[in-house]
Amino acid sequence: MYLPPVIHAALIDSDETEGYVPAAIESVLRFGPKSKWRAGAIVMGCAERSQAVAIRCALLIPRRGKRTRKLALHPALPAEVVKSMLRAL
Repeated sequence: MYLPPVIHAALIDSDETEGYVPAAIESVLRFGPKSKWRAGAIVMGCAERSQAVAIRCALLIPRRGKRTRKLALHPALPAEVVKSMLRAL
C-alpha cells in the first residue's frame, strides 16, 4: 500500500477499515491548533472481533464532527513516519 507524504481525505475511512475494531494503543497523536484533527492514536486491531482487512490503523478525532475517522496503515510503517505524514506534533 502506497501512502503519499501528506494524507488527504480520500485515504481516510477506506474499504480496508470497514468493520475495524481497535485493541491495543501503540502511540498517541497530538496536533497543532490549526490542524483539522483534535487528537488521534495509532492502534493495532483486535484479531478476534475485527472484520477489517487492515490490522493497524490511525484513529483520528476531528475538531468538528463527532465520528472518529480511520486510516489504514501498513504494519511495518514506523509511528514517526505516520506522525510526519499526518503532520502531528
